[in-house]
Amino acid sequence: MEKEHWISQILDSTNSINPVSPPMGLFGKIENKIKQQQIVSPTWIWLAAASIALLILLNAKVIYSGKVAVEKSAVESLANSISNSNQLY
Repeated sequence: MEKEHWISQILDSTNSINPVSPPMGLFGKIENKIKQQQIVSPTWIWLAAASIALLILLNAKVIYSGKVAVEKSAVESLANSISNSNQLY
């Protein structure tokens, strides 16, 4: 019984809380700060996009040339092992 009274007392304590209202000029201040922010020029955006594209192409080239070298060495080692004994297993 005492536990239920304690729970209801805590829940009823939220009834007396008043909602907080923002200051009157706050919305105007936020809008002014947004308008004052500097805009990035399109030249810098294109430069960043071109450098990202260049990095992607370089990475693809490095990955592709690494795979070709690995495939060639694997094929060569398989061919060498087969030619020595003429057996696949």
